[in-house]
Amino acid sequence: WTVTLMLGGAGLATAQDVAHAIVERAIKAHGGAEALARIRADKVKFKGNLVLRGHTVPFVAETTMQLPAQYKHVIETNDGVSKTTIVHIINGDKVYVTINSQPLKLDAAALSEIRTGLEVQRAQRLLPLREDKSYQLAVLDEIKVNDRSAVGVQVTGRGRKELRLYFDKEIGLLVRAEFKLDDGKGKQVRQHYFFGDFKDIAGCKRFTKVKAYRDGKEIMEAELLDAKTFEKIDETEFAKP
Repeated sequence: WTVTLMLGGAGLATAQDVAHAIVERAIKAHGGAEALARIRADKVKFKGNLVLRGHTVPFVAETTMQLPAQYKHVIETNDGVSKTTIVHIINGDKVYVTINSQPLKLDAAALSEIRTGLEVQRAQRLLPLREDKSYQLAVLDEIKVNDRSAVGVQVTGRGRKELRLYFDKEIGLLVRAEFKLDDGKGKQVRQHYFFGDFKDIAGCKRFTKVKAYRDGKEIMEAELLDAKTFEKIDETEFAKP
């Protein structure tokens, strides 16, 4: 893509103009603004494997999201010896975490990682990048994702960590997301998500397979089990456990 192609010959454009044009094209590729606007609340369930301390552990996870700032992530792991259930809840400025129903006190690194999870979920829905003026967008250099060209958008603003989103250059679908996390020891680690096998669900294109890497090492792979959309999710879903 050139600036001229992106903006229909509108003349010289800023990097932010190009970034917004990439997002607009992605919105169309994922089903269009009208269809995406209907997904303000949903539940998505995945199953797969985590890599924990060098061991592969099966998991099932359900993420409940209600824009703009309600988020619940429940992950159940089973290593063949014991089962563990971890719950993350964000409800506005409140954050709760439990492990096997026991409350967990969060350090700064853990709190930041959970809030980053919410930011990634919001950004994946694309419309907030257009509608929320606190987001600042800039274009990134083109890269290759799975041997295909991908164009990128840098997302910053309102105290949030930098998020990089990459979209397939030809078809516009989101294929990669990356950001930095605090490892809890004063160092930053880079996490990457790769999205694939998109399918039409409720009028929108959704990825049904995802892999995650931290500093180049695979930490998770999963596939979609179920996705449901709602007009509204009851507030009790995001209450303190």
